[in-house]
Amino acid sequence: MFLILDALAAGGGKRLSSLDVIGAGPRAVAGILESFDVDYQIMRIEDYLRRRPSGFEVLLVSAMSMDEPTVKRASNGFKGLKILGGPITSDLSVVGRLGFDLGVWGEGEISLESLMREGLESGSLPTDIDDIPNLVFPDGRMTKATYLSTEDLNRFRPSSKAVTFYTTLPHYRSARVYVEVVRSCSNYNRPKIWASREICNLCRACFDLDLRRRLVCPQGIPPGCGYCSIPQLYGPPKSREEGSILNEVRELASLGVKRIVLSGADFLEYGREKIVKGPLTHPYIPGPNLEAIEDLLEGVRSVALEFGVFFEVENVKPCLVNEEVASILGKYLRGSPIHIGVETGDPVHADQIGRPCGPEESLRAIKLLKEAGLRPYAYFIHSLPGQTERVVKRTIEAMKRAFYLGAEKITVYRFRPLPGTAFERHKVVVGKGSKEIADTAISLNRSRKEELVGKEILAIVAPYAGRGVYAYPVMGGPVIRLKVRRRLKVGRVVKVKVVGVLSDRLVEGVLTRASS
Repeated sequence: MFLILDALAAGGGKRLSSLDVIGAGPRAVAGILESFDVDYQIMRIEDYLRRRPSGFEVLLVSAMSMDEPTVKRASNGFKGLKILGGPITSDLSVVGRLGFDLGVWGEGEISLESLMREGLESGSLPTDIDDIPNLVFPDGRMTKATYLSTEDLNRFRPSSKAVTFYTTLPHYRSARVYVEVVRSCSNYNRPKIWASREICNLCRACFDLDLRRRLVCPQGIPPGCGYCSIPQLYGPPKSREEGSILNEVRELASLGVKRIVLSGADFLEYGREKIVKGPLTHPYIPGPNLEAIEDLLEGVRSVALEFGVFFEVENVKPCLVNEEVASILGKYLRGSPIHIGVETGDPVHADQIGRPCGPEESLRAIKLLKEAGLRPYAYFIHSLPGQTERVVKRTIEAMKRAFYLGAEKITVYRFRPLPGTAFERHKVVVGKGSKEIADTAISLNRSRKEELVGKEILAIVAPYAGRGVYAYPVMGGPVIRLKVRRRLKVGRVVKVKVVGVLSDRLVEGVLTRASS
């Protein structure tokens, strides 16, 4: 029997955020196992470490680089065959270091399917696997790296029933369940902070409209923002077929899922590859495929209305947002959150780190989306390479401007060097300026939470966590601690009045009436 461990964002073993998220990766793995009629279970890695269940021959772990400490603990206690996948394998040495028998780099669908055909379904590692792409061996060797075509991506169907394995925290009846609609990112610009200006001036591929030329950098700089590995891992964007997405949303809704996120590094990439010749490697030329986007949103809305499901999209690139885009998103997503990366408030710094647009474009996108009825969440990163006093000052100014333009939440991450990125070897220094950026976000977010006091919010009851009863706003927002004397059924939709602010991330509420 196979065991899929979901370690995504587990970090050192205690998730500090995204407690209500069920990602798309483990369900994609489950879909391949189901196509071979193989028995499996999915567990959160924290639940596995607490219980250490037996009876499994093959362990499949999906993880990110930050999850290495927890993955190592799980690997040490498992006696069968162990295979590691997800962004964590960007560092090819991690497979052997954590005691795994095999790793899968980047897109793993064809790799896992091929392994199953060669005998993995029997519980043993096939011997002749050097021709299978994207495999990483314990000694750090790797087979040929390849990317899926759009046609191959659409051959695979993520499992919907696999979501029912999530019955702790997150629980599938209350969590945001991510449905992948488009994979990867078209930003094939490169960070220029350490690049040779002379070579850049001779090459100029990053400034070219020749999409195929933009694939390769003569200096070997990975594509995309310097802190992000998505283009390097997954290649140019490709979209799933609308019918497949709608079937998945319908199946999840019929199983009791109530919150769905249409997932992708940039939702506005959806269908864009269909309107270009060659690989989609330019971040904003051409613009979005509005027909494909509206058709998809119309279809999802129809299913959502039928089943009483709430849905939102994950991220949008600011450089693809204009008045028409904002109007379409507002038509289908009014009142829902939408995530926009700003990252830095300095335009020169934005170019240095490989951003496809500067802070002014990001702030304009926030303004347009807010005016269209959405609730923008703005994202920033501190301690990036090139952060100076000027960058700190301008970033804080941009955070405040985003707040006053209507951004509902300002999220700040500390920069972490990721394997396979341009900044993978940068030494992080968290100085005074970084603390000022983080403190500004806390202050702004707490202020925004104060505005919620006295308002009524539709929320969905979360699993009991031993520290009280909590609920998640169905349309996004801060976690709510409920002032109730008894436990409530997980997945129950309730109306809550916010009565206080407990932190920049948590509010307190009282039940006004049950909605279902």
